[in-house]
Amino acid sequence: MKHLTNYKIFENNSPNFPTTKAEVIKACNTYDIRNYTINDDLSIDVDGDVYLTSINLEYLPLRFNYVSGYFSCSTNRLVSLKGCPRTVGGNFSCAYNELKTLEGCPQTVNGNFLCYFNELKSLEGCPQKVGGNFYCYDNKLKDLEHFPEVNGIIAIEENKVYLLVYTFINKADSFMIEDFIDYEIVRNRDTVMLDRLQTFIRDNDLEMPDLEDIKKHYKIIE
Repeated sequence: MKHLTNYKIFENNSPNFPTTKAEVIKACNTYDIRNYTINDDLSIDVDGDVYLTSINLEYLPLRFNYVSGYFSCSTNRLVSLKGCPRTVGGNFSCAYNELKTLEGCPQTVNGNFLCYFNELKSLEGCPQKVGGNFYCYDNKLKDLEHFPEVNGIIAIEENKVYLLVYTFINKADSFMIEDFIDYEIVRNRDTVMLDRLQTFIRDNDLEMPDLEDIKKHYKIIE
């Protein structure tokens, strides 16, 4: 990947997407985006990965439609996700930005979705489906609504307590998550109380998750 220097091209006060194919090509060259197809609406499909990380972006420089691999716009100054692809075949990361909303983010992410270390107050606008894990800790969430359908782990922060909600909660509705909180399964942000987890699963007629997966993220006290 090319080393990108912070020229004035990064200093946008609002989304300033290309309006001609020539401008799209120029932007793709500038940001080292390869294997792309320009659509009729001047959005692009990318066969591969897109890395727009650590280049001081406040807004995305292009409108994306489909990205088959990893899409990362993390570690910038983003205040908007306008221009994000609608579908991402791999992981999607917008972590370490200044986002207050997920509006504009992909609606389908086949890999993991990472939006931690932002200023999100709700999950409104989040993807409809996430094929991997959903990581949204270190934000300012005030409600537990608008969760996507997630096949993996949901890790969020609520009142400084990290929550793990596993695949046995298929739609991860807010009532189930509130129950999860009430059982006090997670302690000290990094410890899972196994007996409380087992009680929660039994009371809700759920299947026990793989403890080895839990151990990747948390300590377990039996």
